Amino acid sequence: MNQRRAGGRPAAPALRRGHRRANDTPMASRAGIRLAAAGAAFGMTLLLASCGKEEPAATPKPAAAAAKAAPTRAAAPARPEDALPAPRCPSKAGAQLPGPDIVGLKLGMSFDEALNHARCAMPDGVVGVSHRWFQQMRTGSTALQNQGFTVQRGETSDCDYRKIGDAQKCGLGRRVWDHVAELISVASPGVDGRQAVVGIWRQQHWKPGEMPAREAVLTALRDKYGREGELTNQPHGTVSWRYDAAGNPLAGNDPRFQECFGIRARTGNQSWREGCGLSISADLVPPRDNPQLVQSLYVGIAHQERLLAVGDAMQAELDRLDAERRAGEVQRAAGAKPKL
Repeated sequence: MNQRRAGGRPAAPALRRGHRRANDTPMASRAGIRLAAAGAAFGMTLLLASCGKEEPAATPKPAAAAAKAAPTRAAAPARPEDALPAPRCPSKAGAQLPGPDIVGLKLGMSFDEALNHARCAMPDGVVGVSHRWFQQMRTGSTALQNQGFTVQRGETSDCDYRKIGDAQKCGLGRRVWDHVAELISVASPGVDGRQAVVGIWRQQHWKPGEMPAREAVLTALRDKYGREGELTNQPHGTVSWRYDAAGNPLAGNDPRFQECFGIRARTGNQSWREGCGLSISADLVPPRDNPQLVQSLYVGIAHQERLLAVGDAMQAELDRLDAERRAGEVQRAAGAKPKL
């Protein structure tokens, strides 16, 4: 991956960005590193909320078993049996935290608080948990857990394993997602017990006849987050709010506004740099036949300098733990002498 900024302009030489996320290609230096996500679920290990256990990717079943497969049902809301502890609702976890939110989720929440809140906000959602978010993090022998999660709801049907192509359509919860109505993705990296939310993304998708007006969506976004720093209309509507590290809003004509471009509304590539603070981005995607309606809405929030600090602190702690492990192994092996 080359080290270029959005729009094809070379990255500033003073740029200092964070660790990559899952499934990005390796890079030689830390400067200019960019994040890459594998789809909406951060390339995560899939968990079916009904069982709470790791679920491998779907694979075709043997022909004998496939012959007995149940026929695919018509699309229906995804409401998995939930063996996870019942969420504690209503959730007030974010009430004492400062800053903007997405459906009540806020930066700084713990993993447990955020997951509980998201399940309250989406009681019919299917849960997926990721055990890695910073891709270039050197973890040594430490097994990371609960580095992020996704909760999504919509209309699903049974997976059909009789054909490879159909089996590949199976998604989160071993369901075919005929329509994803809403999806929330949360990044919560940290050493075990100290996982905290550093990024939140949400997407909503409406069917024909249910789509809101573009102006109504813009008004709702401005009521929630204030007047935007920039509104662009190509290739669709993108609304951006960006702040410097001191919390001052940046206007669209401020050169720093363009420098702090890295947090996007969708869960794909993300990047961050020193001097940039809170960043909010929203994409308003219209249907093909009416630009005054919104078919899909994507919103993302993260704090860029906080991402840098979290990544640096987490790497330092992992290095310390691995150094302690190596020193302990050497000490325990001190009495062992090889027979030469």
